[in-house]
Formats: sequence, structure tokens, C-alpha cells
Amino acid sequence: MVLRAERMRKNHKAARKEAQVKDYQKVILFLYPKLARLTEDIGKIVEAKARASYSGKESAEACAQKILDYLYVRDCFAALKEDTDKVMEQLTREEKYLLEYKYFRRKKVLVGEFSDFTVRYCERTYFRRQKRLAGKLNSLFLRAGLSEEWFLHTFSGVPYMMAALESVRGSTEALVDKRSHAELHCAGRNGLRRGGEAQ
Repeated sequence: MVLRAERMRKNHKAARKEAQVKDYQKVILFLYPKLARLTEDIGKIVEAKARASYSGKESAEACAQKILDYLYVRDCFAALKEDTDKVMEQLTREEKYLLEYKYFRRKKVLVGEFSDFTVRYCERTYFRRQKRLAGKLNSLFLRAGLSEEWFLHTFSGVPYMMAALESVRGSTEALVDKRSHAELHCAGRNGLRRGGEAQ
């Protein structure tokens, strides 16, 4: 009897864990509206670096390696956007609204695309639906091959993504893009980079 109760408790705990959006998934969701722009911006950085390479002080090999690194990151962002688009296509309009409200926070989309959308349920129901959506998103991300192992393998060499993950793990839950010297940086609400440097 005690073993059965313990097993039930563990199963319930595992089910609750599955119904949560994982930290790496939060990073993807927070950055999703920015992925197209990030991909485009990195392309511009690569173009500028290639044009300025003849007058640079670094060796041709170092310059080529930096360009290749930027191209890798651009391709990773493009692939992430494509896979996340497929996940979003599987959501209902209400689920897209809930995501927009909680993660994307694009005022133009909330006022434009969802202007006719009204939420007619109480706060408790809202949180239940967000929890149900979290479970669905978790399974959709995994089905699309966007697992935590994939995320860490793909983006472990991208400081911008690792800083975003640290920011989410530190539960600031708000990411701000910062650009400095043609490099991507990510800051939390307090505007500090890792290491306490003010931006």
C-alpha cells in the first residue's frame, strides 16, 4: 500500500514536470518573434565583415573563421525559426493568443490580429489553460526534435543563447537584445551582462 502511494506520488510529480515549459523552451519562445530579424542582422554582419576584411588587422584565417562562425549561428537561427514555425502551426487560435500574451508581448499583434479575441474566463481558468498549453508545447517541441540535448548541442557555442538560457534560469523571464561592437549580447531586466558589466 505504501509502495503504491509512493509510486502514484512519483507519477504525479513526473506528470506535473512534463506539463511545464522547460527553460530552453522558454528561451525559444521569448526569442521566436526576433529570430527572423536576428538571422537577417547576422547576414549583414557577415557581409560587412567580408567587405572590411582587406583592411582588418587580423589574419585572413582568423577573419574567415569568424565569418564561418557567424554563418553557423545564422543557419542555426534560421533552422530554429523553421522548426518553431511548424510547432506554432499546430496550435489553435486561443493557444496562439495565450502564447502571444505570455511570451511574445507584441502589442501590434495583440491589438491587430487578436483584436476580436476576448477571453471570457476567470484567472484560475487562464492559469489552467496556460498549464495545459505548456504540456502540449513540451510534447510538440520534442516531436519536432527540439529537445534540450539538441538545444545545448546546437547553441552551446553561441554566447547570446547561453546568456539567454542563464537569464531564464535566473528567472528574470524578460530578455532584452543588446548589440555592441557587432556582437550579440543578452541582458536581463537589470541590464547587466554576466560578470556584472553594465551595458
